[in-house]
Amino acid sequence: MPSIDSAAAELFTGRDETAEYMRQFPWESTALGPVDQWPQSLKTAIRIMMTSRQPIWIGWGEDLIYLYNDPYKSIIGGRHPWALGKPVKKVWREIWREIGPMLATAMSGTEGIYVEEQLLLMERNGYPEETYYTFSYSPIPDDDNNAGGIICANTDDTKRVIGERQLALLRHLAAQTAGTWSLQAVCEKKCRCARNQRPRSAFCRFVSGESRHRPADISWHRGLGVGPSSGPSGTRSIKVALAS
Repeated sequence: MPSIDSAAAELFTGRDETAEYMRQFPWESTALGPVDQWPQSLKTAIRIMMTSRQPIWIGWGEDLIYLYNDPYKSIIGGRHPWALGKPVKKVWREIWREIGPMLATAMSGTEGIYVEEQLLLMERNGYPEETYYTFSYSPIPDDDNNAGGIICANTDDTKRVIGERQLALLRHLAAQTAGTWSLQAVCEKKCRCARNQRPRSAFCRFVSGESRHRPADISWHRGLGVGPSSGPSGTRSIKVALAS
C-alpha cells in the first residue's frame, strides 16, 4: 500500500499552486481521511478536475468536503487556500440559501442541476459582491453506486451580465431624456430609469455640467424627499423624491 504522501503526489498532479497545496494538505485530519483510502470514484473525478482548465470544485461526503482546481482560485478569491478541506456550507455560508437546495437535489442521485446566470452575492474577498455564474451540480457515484459527492463546473458571467445591463440602462436613459431641457425633469427621468432597472438601485448620482464654473451634482436616494444634498465642493446638489 502506498504511503499517504505518495498517494497524494500521484493523485494531485500538476505544477500549479493549488496542486502543490493539495499534495501537502493534511487530508487525514478531515472527514475524507487519508488519500490512499479514498474511493476510486472520487479519485477519478479529482483527476478529471485537476487536468481541466475550467474552474471546477468537488464536494465529497455528507458535508461535501471542498476540493478545487487552480482555475477555481478566481472564484474562491480570498478564501484560497483556507477553503480546502472545509464543508461547502462553511465555505459558502452567505449563499447557502441559494445553493443548498440545489446541492440537496443533486445529492439525491436522481438528477443533476444546471443553472445559467445565477445571481450569487458572494463575500469571498471580505465584502459583498454581485456575481453571476452558469454552473452545474452533477452527482458523483461512490463505490456502492450511491451519490457520494458533487462535481461542479463553473463559468463566470458577471462582467457580461453587468455590462449588458449597463448598456441597456444607457440606451433607456438616452431615449427617455431626449427632448427634455429642464435640469430637474432630466434628473427625475434618469432616476426613474435607474429605479426601474432590475435589480433595483438603492442610490444613483448623476453629475452634469450645468455651467463651466458650477456643475450640478444630482443624486437620488429611494424614499428621500427633495432637498439639498451634500456633494463635492463647488457643486450644486439636487435630490429627487421617487416612490419606493
